[in-house]
Amino acid sequence: MKNICSFIITLLALCSCTNENKSINQNAVSTAPIATIKKVSAHNHKYFITTAEIDSKIQPIKNGTIQESLKKNTLVKLLNEVSQFRDTVTVGKRKYIEPYEKVKVLSTGTETWVFGGALKSIYTGENDLTDPQSLQSFSSMVENQDPTKLSSGKKVLDKLKELKSTDITTNDAMFFMAYDYVNRLARSSKAHGELIANYPWTLDDYNEIITGTMDMNQHPIGKILHENGLNLEGSLGDILVKSNIHVVDDVVGNDVSTSVQKYIEMLQLSEKSKIFDNDNISAPLTSVANQANLWSQFAADYPEFAHISNVNMKSTRLTQALLEGTKNTAAFDHASRVAKKEYRDIWNYVLKYYGETPLATEIRSHTKWLEGRDWKFPEEKHRH
Repeated sequence: MKNICSFIITLLALCSCTNENKSINQNAVSTAPIATIKKVSAHNHKYFITTAEIDSKIQPIKNGTIQESLKKNTLVKLLNEVSQFRDTVTVGKRKYIEPYEKVKVLSTGTETWVFGGALKSIYTGENDLTDPQSLQSFSSMVENQDPTKLSSGKKVLDKLKELKSTDITTNDAMFFMAYDYVNRLARSSKAHGELIANYPWTLDDYNEIITGTMDMNQHPIGKILHENGLNLEGSLGDILVKSNIHVVDDVVGNDVSTSVQKYIEMLQLSEKSKIFDNDNISAPLTSVANQANLWSQFAADYPEFAHISNVNMKSTRLTQALLEGTKNTAAFDHASRVAKKEYRDIWNYVLKYYGETPLATEIRSHTKWLEGRDWKFPEEKHRH
């Protein structure tokens, strides 16, 4: 009897262990998706909108439970968690292979997971938004515009003026959305075919366009373009429609951050001093150096800037032109492996006047690299 009791106790213990192990295994299965999440370190705030109607999920897995359905143009904030798992989802007519992003839906405060291929970045900055309602309203309005219609530019600018906020960070975000839109409008609108191609241009008109002296508020075509955030640029026989940073700037005024104000000033400066003519350097090398220094210093001063990729692109192009020349304006005689004297002089100019800047650091590194590979520099001629 004693042996039977011992056997029963042992059997119950084994069953208990088996059930306990089963419970642990079930928990392991249920928490497995969470183990595939990684945190993304970030020192800034990132805002996105959904590019299509999309179901958000409780967990970032392919067949995860649907939490809610998000409409197109829903404003969300990234919470800096991303799934290791990448899903394949068709959004619109395009197939994406992307992870899931953890976000906060601004309109409801819900924290949920959204497929990354359905998110479009609209703002990244050091400060948080305090007026997301205005940005949500503005982004929805902008996304519903047709960039092939010239009149949509004025609608966007009028909406920006209407929604301009007391929150500078929100104004920053709306400024970039408006500026991005007028850039799209310049590329996509039918302004060239409908307005420019059939207009009886005079030589005086061409001269004013080339020199930048045309009064956009007086010229019939200029007035229409100006009120839609655009401008005329070009040379004799080649008139182009370009976005006009001045118009967007006039709407937001000084109600944006210091970094955005400085960015606007640098864009305006770039417009005034034309550095490149196609692939030729058309300005003095000192102008190239000055602008390369401005853009590279800006990138160093504001690494979390909302349009830092655009800043880096400008900085890189100017810096590379200063270091290597361009295809049509070379810095070196490759046959003799000699750097042209005017480039050596401008590198010395940078080291003399911008000695502690990021650009000067690149110049030092560049010249050492050349010298280490037997590139020669013109010999200085000394007077006796």
